Formats: sequence, structure tokens, C-alpha cells
Amino acid sequence: MLDATHMNRDDQQRRRAKQIILEITKQSSGNECAGNVRLFKIFYFAHLVYARHETGYLSEWPIVKMPYGPGIDRFEEIIGELTREGAIQQESTQIGPYPATSFRATDKPAEGPPLEPAAIEAIRKAVEFTSDKTGAQLSDITHEHSHSWSEAEMGGELNIYIDLVSSKERQRVQESVSGAAAAINEAWK
Repeated sequence: MLDATHMNRDDQQRRRAKQIILEITKQSSGNECAGNVRLFKIFYFAHLVYARHETGYLSEWPIVKMPYGPGIDRFEEIIGELTREGAIQQESTQIGPYPATSFRATDKPAEGPPLEPAAIEAIRKAVEFTSDKTGAQLSDITHEHSHSWSEAEMGGELNIYIDLVSSKERQRVQESVSGAAAAINEAWK
């Protein structure tokens, strides 16, 4: 059974994730973000941008491995809440010949404290980075560069912050850890 502290923390993180999603739609073209893949990637990139420039995390909401790259955990629940609250409208749209859903911000705010300027700026940079790319291109970028996505099991939570470390640096750290483990094992013989 979850204690009240854990439930309160989960509720705080859920509200934070909802604020981020709402801000993404506000900053997207015409207050609209077309397609889950695009929304998921902006959410992921905003977390990386924030971590690169600020102390701490944009949110602690889980980002999970999905077939097309990093995705927002329990997205249907969160987007459903935002829709019921009237903060976001979902509309049917097309991406090329394919049916998709677009998410449009309304004038109604999401529940919870507003985002601080550093969070809004990280989201702005992520929206800007993705603005000229298709969902498929964004998926290709994460498939090529995301160590966390490559190493995770489908549906598993990603440790996205390892994506901020170069392959060379990761290899150096892994070799160092392997060397330390070998030394410890040798000492215990």
C-alpha cells in the first residue's frame, strides 16, 4: 500500500508533467502539437536541455521506451486529465495520409503551480529544435543517439540523463568501473 507521502509526491510529479505538456502545446506552432511522437520527443528533449543548463531535473515523471523512441509514461492518463480539465483539446488531424491526434492548448491553465522561467526556456529550446523535423526524423535521432533508449526493454523506464554523456566518456567510465570491479574481486580472493 502506498503511503500518503508517496502518493503526494506522485501527484506533484503528475501535475508537473501536465504543466510541461501544456507548455509544449502552447509553444508549438499555433498552440498545437500534432501527433504523440512529436509531443513525446519534445518532452524528452526538454528534460535533456533543462538538465544540461540547470541544476536538477525538469520533472521526475518517467520517460519510457516506446517503439518510436522515448515516450511519456502513462500518457493517456495525463492527456485525459488535461482534456477533462479543459486545458487541452484533442483534435483529429492528418500527418501526411495518416490519421493522427493534435493537442491544442486552451486558455485554461492546468492544475498545479506554474513552471518557472528556466523550465519554460528549456521547453522553448526543445520546441525550436524539433520545429523543422518530422516525427520520423525525431525518432531516428533518438534511435541513433539515445543510449538509454537503446539499452532499455520495451516499456521500461529510461535513465535519459546518460544520453548527455558522449559514447567516448561512457566507454571510459565503463572501463574504469570494470577495472575497479576486477581489483575488488582480486582483493577478495
